[in-house]
Amino acid sequence: MYLYVRVQDPESYYRDGPDGRIKARLEQASGERCLIVPYREFDLKLVQELRPRAIAMSGFGGHFQNREVSWFYGMDEVLHRADLPIICFCGSHQLLGYSFSQDLHAVERLYDLPMRRLEENEDLPRRAAGSPDYDLSGYFIADGFYPIRRLEDDPLFEGLPEVMTMRCSHYCEVKELPPGFDLLATSRHCRIEAIRHHSRPLYGTQFHPEAYESPFLDGQRLLENFARLVDNWWSHQTP
Repeated sequence: MYLYVRVQDPESYYRDGPDGRIKARLEQASGERCLIVPYREFDLKLVQELRPRAIAMSGFGGHFQNREVSWFYGMDEVLHRADLPIICFCGSHQLLGYSFSQDLHAVERLYDLPMRRLEENEDLPRRAAGSPDYDLSGYFIADGFYPIRRLEDDPLFEGLPEVMTMRCSHYCEVKELPPGFDLLATSRHCRIEAIRHHSRPLYGTQFHPEAYESPFLDGQRLLENFARLVDNWWSHQTP
């Protein structure tokens, strides 16, 4: 069984989001059933009780500063202490960067880290301000399928070209590579696109491999590679 940790707040968890489609794609790639778990109900105790083969953590909308840091304590605990394969997408990739760069229990609030500002006359799409107190119209926003360049060989990229095409949907990014991680992939708009822990099967991707669409199917192959990585990891564990 896989766990898919969905970072979505209670008022919208049961009515919004592509959860069923992502669950089905993880199941198709792995041949395993996948259980969706809301992030505020997720912690190491639950992982120890359910004993999944792997964990995927979702991207998410909204802003870090609108969520209590304590809501992420369970994810933080699992990221540091769970001994099994984990992959984090987009917003959870950013949380992974926070989690290994600082002690979440010692900070009062996490804040979004937007990508670069747009030049005044730059020929790129703008997005209207979402709210009076959070204007994104002057920032670069990645929204679509983008080239992602592999920097290191890794089982996660087996059979994929050096320049992959992956779905991106983000305006923030991980600014600095967290201690203990290798940089696996980059893009022209975002330096830290994929990372891997030095000694654990713990991955983060700023892009969304789970959101592939024909003809851009590199994300599907990446999910299949992660599933093979999971099988290989478990085959080497002592019963």
